[in-house]
Amino acid sequence: MYPSPQARTTDRTTLRRGRIVGAIFVVLLAVVLGRFFQLQILEHGQWEAAAASVQERTIELPPKRGTILDRDGTVLAVDVRAAAIAVDGKNVTHPDQLAQILSDELGRDLQGINDLVKVDRYFTWIDRRVDLETVRRIEQRAEEADIYGLILIDTWRRSYPQGALASNLLGFVGTDGEGLEGLELVYDEHLRGVPTVLRVVRGADGRTYSMEVTSEGAPGEDLRLTIDAELQFLCEEEIQTGVSRFQADGGMLIVLDPRTGEVLAMAQDATYDLNRFWTSTADDRRNLAVTHLFEPGSIFKVFAGLAALETGAVTLDETFDGAAEIVVAGHTMHNADNEAYGTVTFSDVIKDSINTGMIQVALRVGAEGLHACYHDLGFGTETGIELPGEIAGILRPAAVWSPVDVAAASIGQSVAVTGIQLARAIAVVASDGELLPPHVVQHPEPAAGDVVASPASCEAMREMMERVVEEGTGTWAAVPGFDVAGKTGTAQKAVPGLGYVEGKYTSLFAGMLTADDPAYVMVVVLDEVKTPYPSGGYTAGQIFQAAATRLLQHERVIPGIAW
Repeated sequence: MYPSPQARTTDRTTLRRGRIVGAIFVVLLAVVLGRFFQLQILEHGQWEAAAASVQERTIELPPKRGTILDRDGTVLAVDVRAAAIAVDGKNVTHPDQLAQILSDELGRDLQGINDLVKVDRYFTWIDRRVDLETVRRIEQRAEEADIYGLILIDTWRRSYPQGALASNLLGFVGTDGEGLEGLELVYDEHLRGVPTVLRVVRGADGRTYSMEVTSEGAPGEDLRLTIDAELQFLCEEEIQTGVSRFQADGGMLIVLDPRTGEVLAMAQDATYDLNRFWTSTADDRRNLAVTHLFEPGSIFKVFAGLAALETGAVTLDETFDGAAEIVVAGHTMHNADNEAYGTVTFSDVIKDSINTGMIQVALRVGAEGLHACYHDLGFGTETGIELPGEIAGILRPAAVWSPVDVAAASIGQSVAVTGIQLARAIAVVASDGELLPPHVVQHPEPAAGDVVASPASCEAMREMMERVVEEGTGTWAAVPGFDVAGKTGTAQKAVPGLGYVEGKYTSLFAGMLTADDPAYVMVVVLDEVKTPYPSGGYTAGQIFQAAATRLLQHERVIPGIAW
């Protein structure tokens, strides 16, 4: 029996519908498989990265920074345990209350903290170096308020146990652990170490479930200085006292070991608290010893005299006219206070700081000879000390020097120096002619120096400088019971457009202990003394005397001295 036409029509319709459904299924399957292929094969890396960005975060934690110590092991800068604070802004509870707690404890602006807490991210830094006591208070207050979303990570924070001591020398580190000033900047790579890398893993709800160390860091290396912390402290006290007493605009005091070039103290009146460095100004942070230029005045008679001895332009028993004034190429130059000294020896010229006598000596030496000696002593070039911002000073080429320039340079005018340059040059006289590179960091091998003057000339100059303190312009610098050699300087300051201005002076004293076997060179510089008598011998000389007396009482006494 055959199916009826109606039944055959129904079967064909059903078959056609089945084919359509099957085709649709095949198309849908192809779309699904294609999309699967696109996601799993073609776009696998893209989506894996997107997932990782939501589920995990890589964080670098700074390593323990190397410790900075003085020559005897006193800690000047060290890393201490601290915590870094972050917030999970997507899951944080009571954000306004958390922002208030963080603002209170960190001492930061509430609005700024509030903005950070409410950032729509799973991880936002708040502060990377917070002391543990503060962190404990924050954590306790957050727990009491039932706040979720605070992230605490163990880390390190830089601490300066001596506060402001040697601040202009040490410098400081920033919030990311990088050195920003001073030795912290220059030796940043040495001190910094290698950071630890963490992988922070979160669940689908955004909560942090684990922290995994993916790369172990390494601590930085320590740095030992030539500075003596106790000597630095007493020098800072004395220069601050002296600046206040003589109403100066500023001052510095440098102590150098002439036998090694080691800087034992580098003090100035302007310092700042390293633990609160952000409260300081750029002027507070300047290291005057390497950045402040000044005309050295009569202290340069030591070096002009050394040039005369080295070139044979003068003998020790030769005499000169110590008249009140001298005319050089039509230009009249005077002694201090226009004083006349009559007939004087070369030693008297140094002892009494006689301008007219020294100018006669310098004109014999000539531009080339005088300039060569100054250059050999390191003036006009950087010393290379391991400190940022050092300037070279001013020493114009000999070819442009006129006779007036020669005369001026012999008494410390028309040249400009830094404190560390001046200390190094005095150390040449103290060390029988060896020019050593000054340094504030201890090195395994001592640096070799250059011989730039003869021992005989240096010994003769030391003897003349001893007379300066015994009976000349430097008697205020005398230290009872010890032989001191030194030289005074009172340099009138030049103002651009006005020339040398009456009443503005740089007052100086440079000396060595002891005169016959120097183990210390000390340089004192005062800027614009306001008290009635600005003489370097009277002002800087008294600061030298006070600091030198305390230095000799300090446990780093000169070898061979009987007490």
